[in-house]
Amino acid sequence: MVTAYHDENDETARLYLNQTLDDGDKATTGPDSEVVLRLKDKAYVYLAPHTKIHITKLRMEDKGFRCQINLITGRMLCQLEQVPPWSLEVSAGSVMCHEHGTLFEITRKEEELGIVSYQGSVVADFHGQSKIAKTNEVVKLDHGKFRFRNHHLKRDEQAHLQAWQDLLSKMIGNTPTPAP
Repeated sequence: MVTAYHDENDETARLYLNQTLDDGDKATTGPDSEVVLRLKDKAYVYLAPHTKIHITKLRMEDKGFRCQINLITGRMLCQLEQVPPWSLEVSAGSVMCHEHGTLFEITRKEEELGIVSYQGSVVADFHGQSKIAKTNEVVKLDHGKFRFRNHHLKRDEQAHLQAWQDLLSKMIGNTPTPAP
């Protein structure tokens, strides 16, 4: 079950296929549910089970389209067909992540945050510190401190990527893409 809270009419309802979310809306996936949100220019945001997000910005601004998503808890994966001419940012608590690539994953569980870059790079800013996860790198923030940067994907990260690629290929009707 996937639900969406629409701030315009102050109600929570089940999210259905082809339904839209807007600036200020929240989406929550249940224990056995997942959802893929499609943004402009063939950009996809996958929300794994037990994930909660708040779309804090989804609008046209002076410098172009801007999408900012707050990951409250859970796991989300973002894939863009190309580095977009618009801005995609993911916040998680006090961390702001800026994409500079086309495929990345962010996981948040209580005081722990994991950032995985599968293609390109993701910059994480936290209280004046910046860390970069480049292709196939992982950055972890635990209880307010950057703990490590890993240069090799672990099995669970590779499995997340392969599961996503399989799902995307089913959705768009293409053959699966091998994991990098």
